[in-house]
Amino acid sequence: MTTSRAELLRSTLQLGVGAAVSVEEFTAGPRSGWRAHFTDLRSLNGPTCTITPYGLKRYKVRLAFGDYAGSCIRQMRMAGEEQVISARALLNRIPLTYSLSITAGQDRTNWLVTDGLFSVDVAGNAVSNHGTEAAIAAVANEVAVPLLASMAELIGYDEVGTSVDEGNVEGNAIETTYLRRERSRRNRFLCMSIHGNKCIACGFDPVGNYGAQGNIIEVHHIEPLSALDEPRIYCPETDLIPLCPNCHRIVHTRRPFPYSLIELKAILQDA
Repeated sequence: MTTSRAELLRSTLQLGVGAAVSVEEFTAGPRSGWRAHFTDLRSLNGPTCTITPYGLKRYKVRLAFGDYAGSCIRQMRMAGEEQVISARALLNRIPLTYSLSITAGQDRTNWLVTDGLFSVDVAGNAVSNHGTEAAIAAVANEVAVPLLASMAELIGYDEVGTSVDEGNVEGNAIETTYLRRERSRRNRFLCMSIHGNKCIACGFDPVGNYGAQGNIIEVHHIEPLSALDEPRIYCPETDLIPLCPNCHRIVHTRRPFPYSLIELKAILQDA
């Protein structure tokens, strides 16, 4: 595997997962496979995700725990209900076209990490461009990112670059030159991970149109933060949606309660 391909996998996973990730090559029969784990955990001390070629046109992806991951698993078992809900939602991003098997007969809706035997095996779709960087990036985004992101949520990682664990609680009052409501960067990351980076109302894809400079999708709180009397927990899957700046502005032209997503889509349809 070339350095550029290793860096492609690392950057793809780290951007999608929101935590520092390391990637290394290993031999998988006559071909090479790739192993990814959280940088601050050795592969034996936490969850590891492997991507290996399968047949002529497919990939297999497996998530499993190392032999010395007991401390990490105990921490994950202490995750709150909101973290569990978000973790399940993240794993559920894996397209249904993939064959997915969770240890002990668990399914996508109610799985739990209870011990080091927990594992997830995913068999990928056949691709015509097998072995190319595009194919590897696709299986990383569609499978490896949701797997590792769900584990990161249970472990409690915050988004790369944040130094304070804000949790999922939003709405804490912060006094600056005016009183504003704190917005959780972690919830923003989770919203994007679950719903994607396209506007959920009009479908506009800024990154697809403008490249890296187009990372301008905004997160809309279905219940506005300004309406909160006290901080509350937001579920990134059900309480937050991604909107482009134009749609977000339209939603908030009605106050104090913004237009709903259904109303926004009706406005766009009539425009």
